[in-house]
Amino acid sequence: MSDQETTKNEEEKKGPEALDPKEQDSLSDLQELEKIKQELLKEKEKASKELEDGAEEEEDLREVDYLQKLITLSVKFDHHVGMFLMPAYIDCGLKYDHKLAEAYMTQINTIEAFLRLLEKVDGVTREQVTKDCILKLRNILQQVHKNLIKPLYKEVDLMKKKPKSESLESFKTNWNERLEDLQKACDFEYQVLDVKGFMVR
Repeated sequence: MSDQETTKNEEEKKGPEALDPKEQDSLSDLQELEKIKQELLKEKEKASKELEDGAEEEEDLREVDYLQKLITLSVKFDHHVGMFLMPAYIDCGLKYDHKLAEAYMTQINTIEAFLRLLEKVDGVTREQVTKDCILKLRNILQQVHKNLIKPLYKEVDLMKKKPKSESLESFKTNWNERLEDLQKACDFEYQVLDVKGFMVR
């Protein structure tokens, strides 16, 4: 066996299987992002031709503005989970699940990366991927609500002496406001999506 073949075999052994699960997830996210990037670049070329053929530039600007709103929302949701939810747990004397919260924040960051990539392209793929990003964002927020927010408020409801927590109130106000913003974004393009069910009452 030649030295080249030996090196190749060693590299194969160090493939995705050799990585720990966290690195594997990051690697698959990057590979998926790269794949989408290639598709989007093709769509960009196609869209340029469409614009030359008289497609409405005004419609394109509206889409860019819509993407900007979604990017801003994803950044704010990531911030809420990382910066507002943890102090709320601590103020109430409850254990905060850092690993779970970080997993959700990583997913939100991945969606944000996809949305930022979409700003640079036009066409059918952008519309499809935008829709996919909104669905994924909604699903993550649903999981955050179910696994981090509901348990917190359930525990607070069971307390005889309610904690006076500014962090809890701050989280509730900001979370609900952002959900209202996301609902408006969903209503603008995808009327079937409902996120108001994740509001904190």
